[in-house]
Amino acid sequence: MAITMKRVCANVEKLYGMKLVAGSAGMEKFVRWVHIIEDHEVPRFLHGNELVFTTGIAHSGTDWLLEFIMKLQEKNSSGLVLNVGPYISSVPQNVISYCEETAFPLFTVPWPVHLIDITYDLCHRIVANEEIEVGIAGAFKNLIYSPDEVKSYKPTLERRGFYPESQYCVIAAKPEFLAKTDEDEVLNNLKFTANRILNGSGRLFCLFINEDMLVAILNDFDAKAAGDFIKSLHAECEKFKNICRVFIGASPTGKGYPFVSSAYNKAVCALKLAKMQNEPSLFYQNLGIYKLLVSVEDREVLHEYYQETLGRLEAADKKSGTDYVQTLRNYLENNSSVQAVAQKTYVHRNTINYKIKQIKKILKTDLDEKEKLKYLIAFYVSDLL
Repeated sequence: MAITMKRVCANVEKLYGMKLVAGSAGMEKFVRWVHIIEDHEVPRFLHGNELVFTTGIAHSGTDWLLEFIMKLQEKNSSGLVLNVGPYISSVPQNVISYCEETAFPLFTVPWPVHLIDITYDLCHRIVANEEIEVGIAGAFKNLIYSPDEVKSYKPTLERRGFYPESQYCVIAAKPEFLAKTDEDEVLNNLKFTANRILNGSGRLFCLFINEDMLVAILNDFDAKAAGDFIKSLHAECEKFKNICRVFIGASPTGKGYPFVSSAYNKAVCALKLAKMQNEPSLFYQNLGIYKLLVSVEDREVLHEYYQETLGRLEAADKKSGTDYVQTLRNYLENNSSVQAVAQKTYVHRNTINYKIKQIKKILKTDLDEKEKLKYLIAFYVSDLL
């Protein structure tokens, strides 16, 4: 729910004489901050979604304006405000036409108006909006981690239209980085991208970053609307493809505050398995046996099951530097076919036969059908731990 140009600039013409002269179609862009820039080289240091002010004091005439705006657009700036006066006497028609064609909001403000007054006001509006967002995100985090402490989150959520009887869905997205980059910046850009997509839905939502994941709480989104959001987010994430892949997990839709806590865990589980299976996105509804395992509230039970089944084999691997755990998984997942495991791992089948013999000895099992199922479930458990 980041603040849009339309909201941040509400009433500015009346208060400051700041007038929109072109690019009205871009007023739904989001604004991250406000900057006063005079040097035409500075725009390359912008992060994106800034509203820029300039007086033109560092330039002569207005021939520089069009190129300056193009540079701002390359940096994904939200708009430009020209302080019309001794340095910018008027706005050239070619600049107005360009901004109109590219939906780049262009404003003018009279010279007598102090820019410090406008920028302070707009920054205050941005900060106030962020405080609201942080408050809602904090309330949802309290709901997720302490669902029984209703007093700590209910008042905040109800004030913003997130009611106890509403339907909720949780989406979790996480980048897997392929190159060295500013990971926090990528996450913030991912959040802005999701914000822009969801803002057009007309429905309530909350976005926040938690444990290096982007979390979206969707209010009264049906399955189709949630699916459309995921598809749109993946399409937008193509711009990050050289530095990261984004995996997404989605919970079912359910009613009420208590559902949100379990929905978060289900979305995170689906996300984890999406990454493991190299799938762009997974819905919790499609997780098969993992749904049963996730429903085990006492995680210690899962740890115990894993240790009772595969713990001895894992210990042997650590002691001897073998790969028996992975060999057993490959064997079970390939329908106990030694040939299939040999082809998959590029290892001679006699070596695989030897490893399976050693595995049976360590585990003290003949790996009959019942035993195979037991160990296969243990591998599914390990995926969730």
